[in-house]
Amino acid sequence: MVLAAGSVGAVMIASEYASGQIRTTFAAVPARWAVAAAKVVVLAAVMTAVGALASGGAFWLSQAILADRHAGASISDPGALRAVVASALLVPVCALAGLGIGALVRHTAPAIVTTTAVLLLLPLAFDTRHRWTAAVNHAQPVPAWERLVEIVPFPNYDGWVATISTSWTVFAAWSLTATLATLIALHHRDP
Repeated sequence: MVLAAGSVGAVMIASEYASGQIRTTFAAVPARWAVAAAKVVVLAAVMTAVGALASGGAFWLSQAILADRHAGASISDPGALRAVVASALLVPVCALAGLGIGALVRHTAPAIVTTTAVLLLLPLAFDTRHRWTAAVNHAQPVPAWERLVEIVPFPNYDGWVATISTSWTVFAAWSLTATLATLIALHHRDP
């Protein structure tokens, strides 16, 4: 889902640059900030709906399967609602990150590759055993999501663990940073 959402965001803007359609878009709507804001709002709304459907559907389906084995959980169980909401919000966060990267890179294939590298490969380069690498790891969307969906912490874990509030802040910061990158890139760069 991370790869798909990030790719959708990257393609939403980079494909317009690659095909030259961005000039037509700016001719129709000269206020570039309005174009960027519309792209951000539409992408965030659609991907939030997709994330909510996927996350909610996966939770309810898995609980229906697990209920037959008396291993199911209720949405009111500690951490369950947080995990469902975090899973739903990971989708628009990754899509907005892809949009920001696509606006900066402006070429479809490199934007998708860069988005994939940033969202999926970069977290693998930083472990949580040392304080500085843990800080970089925890400042990325996928590790933040992993912390938010964690119901029972690992009792014998010897690395640095992110807090729940830090993980929510990472989601907000990535969304805001990607939105600002999109607004600035579309406003200041010629097509």
